[in-house]
Amino acid sequence: MPGVQIVVLETVNDPGTPGRTGDDRFGFDEAAGTAWALDGATDVTHLRLFPDAESGAAWIAAALSARLMAPPALGEMPEAYFAKVLTDVRARAEASTRIPLDDLPGEARPIASGMWMQVVNDRAVFVWLGDCMALLRRAARVTVIGSPGKAEDETVTARRLLAVPPEERLAQLQTDRRRSNANRTCFGLDPHAAANLETQAVVVAPGDTICLMSDGLYRLIAPYGTHTPERFMDLVAGTGLSGAVAVLRAFEDAPGRDMNRIKARDDACGVLLRIDATG
Repeated sequence: MPGVQIVVLETVNDPGTPGRTGDDRFGFDEAAGTAWALDGATDVTHLRLFPDAESGAAWIAAALSARLMAPPALGEMPEAYFAKVLTDVRARAEASTRIPLDDLPGEARPIASGMWMQVVNDRAVFVWLGDCMALLRRAARVTVIGSPGKAEDETVTARRLLAVPPEERLAQLQTDRRRSNANRTCFGLDPHAAANLETQAVVVAPGDTICLMSDGLYRLIAPYGTHTPERFMDLVAGTGLSGAVAVLRAFEDAPGRDMNRIKARDDACGVLLRIDATG
């Protein structure tokens, strides 16, 4: 069977807040067949681990994205690859801060959600932790890849936190962050998180389109429900990822709209790509 390759059509990274770089990052390597979307989790501590970075969330997303530019070795399995990635990110963190990492409280250890993919031959392998998502379109059919239930979980959490005073809200956010680090449910400074990777392999063919995105862009599908996965892929096919972000911000900024979110305008990034035949 003829081989396939990825061709990146468009990328977007909108921080939601003017003047900031935001906590999302994306990347790709067409030659290696890899692409990814990352979302650093908003800091819940006043401790500045990396003073030169905009935030710990931005630092971890940027460090992960830079390291993912080095693809897996031929035949290397995702768990082994990401164990090396996270080991290298931890080493970079140790070299970038004066605070011993083992002395950090759990709420101060930066984490990020991420969706990564690689196409080899006629097979795409998707690897993720957290709530970044991917959509794969073949003709009229769209396959949702990731953990879509996490979007509703975040909505429930947001409603719970908005119902308590700000000081109690921060304490609960710190408890949730400590739990995430202890359970290794996201990418961060613990290489053992690679053992918890979620993966899905899909056969791909020329003409397929794939969109990797952070949860900020996926909000159009859930929890906002303005688009189904099919309508979302129609939207990006017609207006591109930049058009999808414009639709997202217009919905969020509508006067009088109660978003029931901790951040009314979340960071949103995405990578839109097509599967082409090689040669």
